[in-house]
Amino acid sequence: MIGRHPMENRWSRRQFLGRAAGGAVALPSLSAILAACSKPGDDTGGSGTGSAATEIPIATLENPVELPVTMDPIAADTPIESGPLVLYNWADYIHKKVVAEFEEEYGVDVEITTYNNMEEGIQKVANGQVTPDVFVPTVGYLRRLVERDLVMPLQHELIPNMLANVWPSYSDPGPYYDLGWNYTVPYTIYTWGIAYRRDRVSDEDAAAQGWDALWNPEYAGEISLYDSYGDTIAVTIMRNGSLDVNTSDPALIDAAKVAILETINENEARLTINGVYAKLPAGDFTVAEAWSGDIVGAQWYLPKGTGTDVLGYWRPEPGQTMIGNDSLVVPAAAERPRLAHEFINFMLDEKHGTDNFVNWNGYQPPFTSIEPGALIDQGVVPENLSDAVVTEAMFVDDLTPVELTPEVEAIWLDAWTEIKAGA
Repeated sequence: MIGRHPMENRWSRRQFLGRAAGGAVALPSLSAILAACSKPGDDTGGSGTGSAATEIPIATLENPVELPVTMDPIAADTPIESGPLVLYNWADYIHKKVVAEFEEEYGVDVEITTYNNMEEGIQKVANGQVTPDVFVPTVGYLRRLVERDLVMPLQHELIPNMLANVWPSYSDPGPYYDLGWNYTVPYTIYTWGIAYRRDRVSDEDAAAQGWDALWNPEYAGEISLYDSYGDTIAVTIMRNGSLDVNTSDPALIDAAKVAILETINENEARLTINGVYAKLPAGDFTVAEAWSGDIVGAQWYLPKGTGTDVLGYWRPEPGQTMIGNDSLVVPAAAERPRLAHEFINFMLDEKHGTDNFVNWNGYQPPFTSIEPGALIDQGVVPENLSDAVVTEAMFVDDLTPVELTPEVEAIWLDAWTEIKAGA
């Protein structure tokens, strides 16, 4: 059974996921960041160097991509460096107890350096301001990192736990965004849905309403939407009746903008990042747009004496659920690449990866050893949050937000700018 989380007021990766707090509007685009960090002689189109200069297509479930390998992986017999290992990660997105176990086993120190958003993280890697050995990008940025030769291919011989413990779809044929897992291994996986207070909304009502719960005037003043343009616009597109969560249709995007402003202005819905894992347990919200990892982690934020049975999570039926994951990569400039491989393999160990999930961040790793029923039976995930458990079939078949082209992303960002101005 999970105990109460040891850091109840942590400032975490959740606060920044997906360009949190609308920060993407004020930040330079990734294309601009990479162009500014170009080396002399590189093309300025953000396409990369060497054989990676040919633009890599954007990967989707329907059109998976094998990313080009423009350099050799390290040799399997590369000596393990003495450390310290530099881990560049979202704040509080890894259990320090697990990190300490790695330090003890390998006799090295681990330096955890954090970033506030993905643009900042990539910019500091690209310009050499930070030289990490392990980096934790969201998959929508991977193609552009590879185009710029900012990540190195993995030496599979040094990561046996990938084949031993991770869902086979991640290695054979590999995830749609990295066929053959040339550059990535998965870190966590999650879905999108509705978190709700079961002492105010019945499971039956939550299922009947679906996404419409975020527009229900009965919950006025108690509705939370993520302050993240990609997440909330995509959810609203689904609420409006389309499954095109990566749409380039200006009409769908505009309709989502109008609907978001409607629930903000008429129902006093609030744009938050901590609405699910902190504010909903505290009773400030009744319903909230949610990542599954946030509602699992919400049990650690409940007031003393409040049982987990007050928390609920609804997600759409299979085939209509959005699913995403974060990954671990080794930057091309890593000074300790062999130690980085050891760390990645360590995090893919069933014990360490599960401990990180169960006792720290609430975000599930895609391990074959994690049986949905067992998670519930063992109290890791309360039975009333069973829909927060992620399965391999969902990863293979469900909706996946992917990288948008710069032109399409500009339309989404323009809509979000108007939403923020009118909120």
